[in-house]
Amino acid sequence: MTAFMICMLYVHSTLMAQNLSLPPSAPRMLDRRFPGWKFAQVSQEIHQFFKSEMKGESPHLISGDFDGNGKPDYAVLIWHGHYLNDKGAPVGPKSFLVVFIEKRRGYRMHVIKDPEGEYLCLARKGTEDYDYEKQKEIRYVNDSIMTGIFEKGGSSYVFEKGRFRSFVSSD
Repeated sequence: MTAFMICMLYVHSTLMAQNLSLPPSAPRMLDRRFPGWKFAQVSQEIHQFFKSEMKGESPHLISGDFDGNGKPDYAVLIWHGHYLNDKGAPVGPKSFLVVFIEKRRGYRMHVIKDPEGEYLCLARKGTEDYDYEKQKEIRYVNDSIMTGIFEKGGSSYVFEKGRFRSFVSSD
């Protein structure tokens, strides 16, 4: 199943349309760590898919309970800096998946460099999926982050033992 279809099944059926925004402390944390950051841009195909099929959803910002503590957490896909070619010229933006886990005294920021995907989707707790690396079916213990490469594949990021573990969940 392609990441396109998985995204459509997971997000469209499990989330009400929301116009999410980051909690107030998150942009300040991003500004300190990634001065000049911006939300990752998506292709026209992805933009059109989200506009027509995922009404109200964002391809670069999702919210769920990733650590299972009952509090809302946030994941955002950003660009900061550029990759350089062998001559030192910029050839493309560096992407980061930044997750804000709510704790007692605010949010803790987790940074994942070079995530496998160009947009975000949410896999709700209890959703069944397939871990291609372990070659077995899984069920998400908590809400989880999915990244997709439009109509090609995707990865999932699950929070385990205080950090995120990724695996290929669609191809």
